[in-house]
Amino acid sequence: MRMRSHNLQDQTRLGALFNRRATSSSAVLYAQSRPGSLFKRRAERPSAVAQSGEIDLTLASGAGGARGKHWLAFAGVYLFTLMLYARPNDLFPALGDFPLVKIVAIGVLLIYIGSKAAAGARLSVWTLEMTMLMVIATLALLFMPVAASPKDSLDTLSDTYIKIVIIFIVMVNLIDTRQRIFSLWKLVVICGAALGVGAIKSYMKGEFTGPTLRIEGLVGGMFENPNDLATALDLLLPFAVLLTLISRGLARLFYLGCAAVLTIGILVTLSRGGFLGLIASSGVLLWKLGRGRRLKTTLGAALICGILLAVLPGGYGARIATIFNTEEDQTGSAQVRRELMERAASIAIKRPIVGVGMGNFHIYSIHEQAAHNAYLEIAAELGWMGVAAYLIVIFAPFRSLLRIERQTMGMRSKGEREMYWLSVSIQAAFVAYMVCSFFASIQYLWYLYYTAAYAVALRQIHAAEVMESSLSIKQALAATPAPIAKPARGVLWPAYRLRQGIG
Repeated sequence: MRMRSHNLQDQTRLGALFNRRATSSSAVLYAQSRPGSLFKRRAERPSAVAQSGEIDLTLASGAGGARGKHWLAFAGVYLFTLMLYARPNDLFPALGDFPLVKIVAIGVLLIYIGSKAAAGARLSVWTLEMTMLMVIATLALLFMPVAASPKDSLDTLSDTYIKIVIIFIVMVNLIDTRQRIFSLWKLVVICGAALGVGAIKSYMKGEFTGPTLRIEGLVGGMFENPNDLATALDLLLPFAVLLTLISRGLARLFYLGCAAVLTIGILVTLSRGGFLGLIASSGVLLWKLGRGRRLKTTLGAALICGILLAVLPGGYGARIATIFNTEEDQTGSAQVRRELMERAASIAIKRPIVGVGMGNFHIYSIHEQAAHNAYLEIAAELGWMGVAAYLIVIFAPFRSLLRIERQTMGMRSKGEREMYWLSVSIQAAFVAYMVCSFFASIQYLWYLYYTAAYAVALRQIHAAEVMESSLSIKQALAATPAPIAKPARGVLWPAYRLRQGIG
């Protein structure tokens, strides 16, 4: 059963379940913490799922204990994520080009479909973000016949993007509890810390490559290029901070150490985009997690900045300055990037409807190089419709996170405070991606889509928890006997006195 948002207060109508006038889910939630508000006034804030597109009621309500099931399919997602970071073909060269990761992705999908069919459950919820992913894939197919290299379009679509769509849909459906979010975040933070340690060791040993004399990642793929590695670590840092906040004892120290390793790992990549992404995401975390403690937050930020300045690699400051003054870059990297972005912008303006085709920008570029800007490159390849769909994938879940943040801000219970931290952490990861993608052509890589899947999953988890809370309150109210009206003195008066315990 689906419910579509028509306004801010009718997104999750309990009347559909109880045949009575519905109260918005947030009104019931606030009534739990503020007695009397349910009966005395209307809700002041919209529900968590208001204006968030279509929500599957069965999933949201957790009816019949549906949440937390399909553990085998979720284990497949866990394994796939581990392989995405560990890169088994790089760690074990004997595997060669054997498509192990692709086989695991297909296996996860088959297990997921089988488990859903066995449970007799609906195959998938459908969200606005999924629609936009399909729009991007459809544009890639439509433009393939007119692309300069249809093979490049097909390779990009089949080798990377189809796997992204599959895993995104599976993640949105399977990550239906906070525990599953935490388990995935623990995995990726530990993997990211290992990559950070590898980057630090390479820097300390002086293992530099290329004309710019920079390190390479410990493994290949999206972790080999130092700019891409910095982006990956940027997006994991907020999750390490969240795990530090919710953990206790040695676990807290461990995740704090992971956060420090991720930070230093970003710096030793000498990535300008990575550094700006680090500043942006750190600013979001400090401002929003430090709400109500501005003085301590400011002092903490000053301390962190001091530490960063102390550990900055030599010449990093001058490299960062070339963002604003490209002529100062002695390596010529900043000047080339500017020319590439101008070329991409020119193509996007000349071909606004029919782009050059997915994965084809390099043919129209300078020396077969990428645009080093995700927004401009996808606009050049898939036209304005493509970049619009891409922006919706970013900003639709981001708006949902802002809504959850507003509803849980200032709440005192552990669960609500944890939900606030979760929403802020994913916001910080989104902000890091928005900044880093201005400096890298990463529009078809995993960075954004894992983050968006976490956000969509959290939106549905919050909706489910709000509805479960509303149901429990509803049941408690139904079980409470209605007060007996005081009768006029007469035949019923002695019985009323006896019932009320009046002497």
